[in-house]
Formats: sequence, structure tokens, C-alpha cells
Amino acid sequence: MSSSTPIGCYADFYPTSRVMSDAATNLTSNTPDKCASYCTSLGLAYSGTENGNECYCSQAAPTVISSACTMACSGSSTKICGGVNALSVIYTSIPILPATNSTKRGLCWSWNNNASTFALFSPSNIPWLYNWELWDPRPVGVYSGAEYVPMCRTQVDAPNILRYLSKCNHTKLLGFNEPDLPVAKGGYYISPYNASVLWKQYIQPMKNLCNMTLGAPAVTSSTTPGMGIDWLQQFFGNCTSPECSFDFIPLHWYGKSWSNFQKHLRKFHELFPTYPLWITEWEFTGFTSVATANLEKQALQWLDAQSYLVRYAMFAPKEAARMNGKPNGAMVTDDLRGLTNVGKIYAGLL
Repeated sequence: MSSSTPIGCYADFYPTSRVMSDAATNLTSNTPDKCASYCTSLGLAYSGTENGNECYCSQAAPTVISSACTMACSGSSTKICGGVNALSVIYTSIPILPATNSTKRGLCWSWNNNASTFALFSPSNIPWLYNWELWDPRPVGVYSGAEYVPMCRTQVDAPNILRYLSKCNHTKLLGFNEPDLPVAKGGYYISPYNASVLWKQYIQPMKNLCNMTLGAPAVTSSTTPGMGIDWLQQFFGNCTSPECSFDFIPLHWYGKSWSNFQKHLRKFHELFPTYPLWITEWEFTGFTSVATANLEKQALQWLDAQSYLVRYAMFAPKEAARMNGKPNGAMVTDDLRGLTNVGKIYAGLL
């Protein structure tokens, strides 16, 4: 059990792990307890309220005492939430979660990853991988104990499926990758109808030819009409049995809230209760690497416990410079010689 203790008023401090609540700029009902709860959800022990309506978190203790904590909290006029350049600080003890290993866990392996990076992971702990392509990225004999799952990433790749997979060397096939993402946003958009035509022509035949298990298109977590779940439902409306069949549904999620991640997955399960789910991309964004590592531990524990979530691959086993603007989630150190704490947690080492 965790317990919280107010430790006083301190001058504003900016350790490298300092993070601001995603609602700090408009936290109209801020209180010390609410801020502490938020920071605890990130796995960060120190929380500080400032200017009445701001919440900050850190794993480092403050050092300079202040007397400027005089502002009432926006959520309670009887409580103090710091002041100008001053924080009302609370320390909350946080239970240490044990390392986990799970056969659900996979690597989303970029096609241009350095092959030497495979040596940093273990196929006994992370037993499957994909690379958004139809071809296996591993050199002969490297990470050979893990299952490779090919993917038909875009509509351009669809006519090449038979070329790469006709030998029936693989048992599973992932469908289109984020076909709901518009080209203007960097995606490879396919309309739900056109995707259904391509599915019937190129992907569904692989079940008949090789008895492959088929994963539906993996959509983004966007709630914009025509994207995310809305796109997928339109696709299913165009791709019906017996011309189309799906054995599991992959999905993606990126965001700043652990509770929103859980809500999104539960909603997916409620809408498609008969399908096992794969999370082929997920990551917490906008946090420090320290906060990301703490959130990751919570997520892995929960994901491993959900029976309807059968596989997942956190983004991504590479160094910060190639994380597509999400350096906090890098699993590999910049010199490619080791794992970051985020990577060690994913590998079951921390």
C-alpha cells in the first residue's frame, strides 16, 4: 500500500525527470491529493502543486525551502497549492512492481535496425516479431527462436503477398497498417471499401492456400470520424463472410494517460468481444524516460493479465534518434551497445 506525506513548501525546482500534468494548464479542480494521485499513476513519488492550479511530478526530492506557498487550491479554497515559483510538495511511497516476462511480448522491428541489436533481447522472453514488411529482417541464425509475422503494410504491398508467402512458411499474416491515417498526416490511406476489395483479392486467399491466421487492418487510436474504430467498422461492413474472415484484430495506441489506454482497450474488446486483440504499436508520449519506464511497468503487468489481449509490441526496440519524435520510449542506448531502462523493463530485466 502507498502512503502520502506532505513534506513542506519548496522553491520551484526543475530536475530532469520533472513532468507536468497533461491537464496542468487548466486544472480547475486541483488539490494536493489529486496531484499526488496523478504523479503516483506515473510511478513518481514526489508531487508538487503550484500557482493554485498546476501539478508537477518528480522522482527527485526538492532541496530549497520556501515560504511562498500561500495560494488556495483551485479545487478547494481551504487547501494550499503552492504559490509563485513555490511548490507544496507531497511524498508518496510507491510499491515496486516486479519484472515481468510474457509470451505475449513482441518486437516491432524497423527494417533498418542494426542486426546487432537483436543480441540485446532474448527470444525466450520476447518470442515474436514483425517489421511492417512481408520479408523476415533477421540474418540466418539470428534471433531464430522467435516467430516472424509478416504484414501487408499498404495497398502497394498487396500484390506482392503471393511472391513472398507462397511457400507457406508463416502461420500468421497482419493486414494493412493504419489504413485510416490520411496521406496529409503521413499515412497510407485506403478507403474502407477499397481495403475490402484488396483483402478479398490478395489477403483472404492466403487462408485458403496456407491456412494462415489473419489479422484485420490495424487502425490508429484516433476518435475522428472516418478514422480509428469508425474506419474499422466501415471496413467490416464492406468485408463480410464468407468472402472475408478475421482471426484477430490488431490495433495501435499512443497517448499520455494510462487510464485512457485501458479505456481504449476495453472499448475495443466490448465492440469486438469475439476477437482476440493484438496491440502492434503502443507508447506513452510527452513524458520523460523515467516516467515512461514507470508507466510501462504498470502497463505490462496489466496487459499480461488480460486474457483477450493475446499479443503486444511496444514501440520500439531502437535508439532515441530513430523513435519518430518519441525519444522517451527508446529501448536501445544511443551507442547501440545496451538497453535503456525502458528496454530492460520490456526485456524483463528490471
